[in-house]
Amino acid sequence: MWERTYEGDKRRSEADRKKCLHHIAASKEWIIEGVHYTWVNESFNEADLIIFLDIHYLKRIGFIIKRYVLQKAKIEKANYAPTFSIFIKMFQWNADFEKQSKPEILHTLRTSYNDKLIIVKKREEIEHFIS
Repeated sequence: MWERTYEGDKRRSEADRKKCLHHIAASKEWIIEGVHYTWVNESFNEADLIIFLDIHYLKRIGFIIKRYVLQKAKIEKANYAPTFSIFIKMFQWNADFEKQSKPEILHTLRTSYNDKLIIVKKREEIEHFIS
């Protein structure tokens, strides 16, 4: 979605995103983060495995707060200025994901890719699966 430059992040054009996605999906091994699922979903056909991280809504709120504090304290790197405005937007994005995007994504995955779908809800499950 984003091209990292010295001047800051620049949003890629749709054509550039598709080109990058096709290049990645043609690789032998790859991982794609799917928050932008409306355009990365075409890579699902090429995936051997799809892992959906279904972290509890309240836990994600805790992650948002922790990330903001660590970024403001310059302990964690941020690819954007961690402003209070963005901090508030994160809560809205989280709520929108829970109410709208998550059900859409899960419906798509369960309908078309259930044979290669794993839903992980806790860190222990991730660590067990990886090991």
